[in-house]
Amino acid sequence: MQDSKLILICGRNAVLSQELEEMLWPAGYQVRCLSGIELGLLDIDRLRRNLTALAPALVINTIGYASPDSAENHRTMTQASNHWSVGDLAEVAGAQGIPLLHLSSDQVFAGDKLGPYLETDQPDAISVFGQAQAAGEAAVAAHCREFAILRTGWLFGAKGHNMLKTMLSLGKRGGRVHVPNDHIAGPTPVRELCAALRRVGLGLMNGEVDGGTILHFCGKPSATWFESAAHALRQATPFQASPELVPITPNRFGVTGAPARRTELDCSRAKALFQLEQPDWRKALDDCVEEICLSDQTPNQISIPEPQLPYRTMVPEHRRRGALPFGIATDRRAGR
Repeated sequence: MQDSKLILICGRNAVLSQELEEMLWPAGYQVRCLSGIELGLLDIDRLRRNLTALAPALVINTIGYASPDSAENHRTMTQASNHWSVGDLAEVAGAQGIPLLHLSSDQVFAGDKLGPYLETDQPDAISVFGQAQAAGEAAVAAHCREFAILRTGWLFGAKGHNMLKTMLSLGKRGGRVHVPNDHIAGPTPVRELCAALRRVGLGLMNGEVDGGTILHFCGKPSATWFESAAHALRQATPFQASPELVPITPNRFGVTGAPARRTELDCSRAKALFQLEQPDWRKALDDCVEEICLSDQTPNQISIPEPQLPYRTMVPEHRRRGALPFGIATDRRAGR
């Protein structure tokens, strides 16, 4: 018999999993992180054996294809990471009665609503990435009785590879940095998101909410990438990072999978159920910029990326999950 309850984090994401593993958890809980390949995603028989042997009290799924732009050009990988693997994980966890906390994003929405999206709004994604995520959410709801889905905005942090680090690096070289300025959302600091995942996961496992909960959590106030980039570079000026920012739309570079226009999330339900306050992304961004710039003065640590799921050996149709629903093959915004 185990002395402590195992919380299994699915995905060795360079940003999220490291923060989740390093943060403090209540006594009596053990946290373990496994990559999709180690766990056996897309090989349901192996996945079933592994979950049976591990017997976790909770699974937190953070695996997902993190680049919406690239996702449009790598649709099989997008399906594998956000749809098929989630479906397999949900099927096994549901059959074994393991609570599942699944991380999703605001990209399941089209972005044409005038106000913030509620949890009760139906997903209507218009990109391959968003529709794959919506299909993953549907798989979780179909197979699990005890589950929670946490949707968030675009993330930034001081660890791993992310757009904030890339932008600051470009800033030190001077010249121009082109930043999208047509997507309004809630920039979300990774550390605060991980704290929210911990709180919701423990609440789900301890029966504080009914299974089948969908929550929204992101930073405030809403902003575009360009606005957040301008704020970050103002803070980075003492560290000699001051390029010229050029606002663009994703179509400037022919990107068909551009983020939706306005994907603000209403986070009042998460506050009511779990007392989760929306973080002010500006303060968190200031801290991240300082941490990144100071760490650049010391030798860089080697970051080992998570092994990709074996999607290259797969045919466009998964033998168990099938293809994405009709209409996802082409981005609905292509003619915009």
